[in-house]
Amino acid sequence: MAKIYLKTKLNTLGRAPTVRIANMVFRWCQRNLGVNKRKKWAPAWYVVKSWDDGGGDMGEYDAYDNEIFIYYDNIPDVRELIRTIIHEWTHQNQPILTKYYKYPGSYSRNPYERAARYAELKWTPVIWNELKNKINKQCTEGCHLTNSKGKTTA
Repeated sequence: MAKIYLKTKLNTLGRAPTVRIANMVFRWCQRNLGVNKRKKWAPAWYVVKSWDDGGGDMGEYDAYDNEIFIYYDNIPDVRELIRTIIHEWTHQNQPILTKYYKYPGSYSRNPYERAARYAELKWTPVIWNELKNKINKQCTEGCHLTNSKGKTTA
């Protein structure tokens, strides 16, 4: 079985291993980054195909329903999957409904977006170091990588 790295392309992993990795990262975030106390429940998360052809969004946080959507078909590799989950989880902990949209500047200069991007850089190596052995252990039991020609590798 091929080992999974941060640079492993999601399209070679397939949906089931991608969802398994995403669920491990979400559970890590819930345990270590916490849950927004202003909400009455923990966020729900979904790892789904994007319904917006060519939109390119990798994820989004719905503050009204407290849901995180990860669009795995728009995410190139394991590193970006982890970063996207951290980014959206950070938004889950921010006052999105009351303060995020009141910022008058651009998206890239929004302090809540900056905080989410900083969290990506800070937590991605930590999460990978904690989960990589578990990811690869689980993957030896049920993952099959495909090469560029669509052939399954062991």
